[in-house]
Amino acid sequence: MTSNSCALTTARRLQPVLGAVSCAVLWGVLSLAPVTVTATPAAAEDASAQQKAGQKDSQNDSGATQRTPGRKDAWLYIGWPNNGQVVGTRFKVWFGLRNFGVAPAGVRKDGTGHHHLLIDTDLKTFNEPIPSDKQHLHFGKGQTETILELPPGRHTLQLVLADADHVPHDPPIMSKKITITVRADRSPQLSAR
Repeated sequence: MTSNSCALTTARRLQPVLGAVSCAVLWGVLSLAPVTVTATPAAAEDASAQQKAGQKDSQNDSGATQRTPGRKDAWLYIGWPNNGQVVGTRFKVWFGLRNFGVAPAGVRKDGTGHHHLLIDTDLKTFNEPIPSDKQHLHFGKGQTETILELPPGRHTLQLVLADADHVPHDPPIMSKKITITVRADRSPQLSAR
């Protein structure tokens, strides 16, 4: 067992006590410390059995990603800017979420996910991880706001919540798509509420 997986195992065992965010921090700290683990023959047999079971599960999988359950009453929204808002080229966007929680990417806790901001695009598929590029921004640390810089003109923004593996929930938790107008700034200042 590597020090990284040992740290992750320790963090997962403490998750019910500490909560998801604290465990993510704990895992990060523990994974930095060098740890030496000597496996006993019984532990090696357990690991071998778990590995074989995992191989059987992956062979039975038809390639479809199992989506994490969402909630129909979850409400994701863009708190600012508002639909139709005129902003400068550099502006703050803050994310709102009700009836669901935020957790960093990689943290598996029921009723949580992390934000992705779609800029001038639609999500093409819900069964695969959301791409990470200029039009699909990931907020895997659990951020609930960001500062964007966009060129002048009309732009659309939409939030999508995704699970630990960046796959949208089922049913998907998405904000309404908003349209904003970015105006050219004479002196670049942050447009924010």
